[in-house]
Amino acid sequence: MGKLLVLILAGMLLLQENHPPVVKIMVPNEGRLTGTDAQVHYVISVSDKEDGDSKYDEINSKEVLLEVRRVRDGAAGQAVLKKGVKDDPPGLALLRTNNCFNCHGFDSKGIGPSFYDVSKRYPFTAGNISQVAKRVREGSTGVWGKVSMPTHPELQQKEAEEVVRWVLQHGAAQDVNYYVGMDGIFKVNNKGAYVLTASYVDHGLKEGKDVRVILR
Repeated sequence: MGKLLVLILAGMLLLQENHPPVVKIMVPNEGRLTGTDAQVHYVISVSDKEDGDSKYDEINSKEVLLEVRRVRDGAAGQAVLKKGVKDDPPGLALLRTNNCFNCHGFDSKGIGPSFYDVSKRYPFTAGNISQVAKRVREGSTGVWGKVSMPTHPELQQKEAEEVVRWVLQHGAAQDVNYYVGMDGIFKVNNKGAYVLTASYVDHGLKEGKDVRVILR
């Protein structure tokens, strides 16, 4: 007998000055999860008058992010929703508006190390934040193998430190996972509930939201 699991889906979008984008979590649909673990397929759609529509492959999938946050139960999830959808913290916002996701994933290795691996190697200290931020701006070679870290002169030192601060604080978080793209899979178990937030980086930088609750 599967335990009742509550998935709370919240679509978050950043609005343009003129025409706001529409972000929707199309999948998962309503239903019941069984067993101790489950692979959940998700699909996010994005439509924006200026940028285009995801169904025509006109949206950059690297600018779409799904946050999967585990909470104690459905009541705790409802409490999260009542607080509303907040803007990204500065470090995450900078990650999303630069080219970081071209080389790095949150918990899987890409061209460069995952944010999880970076956070495990460098404890959250002022010295590590400054050191890693310097490498982000100036580039590095040999720190994570043969692949070189390119320079990012477009970032000021304080901006690079905001990025690194966020990675070191959240890269190994136990109850929150992040997935880049409009289509993918995430894993859940039968312990607690999950608050899902889908968001699209639209450079209008105004916030809107589309919230719905799904019981599983």
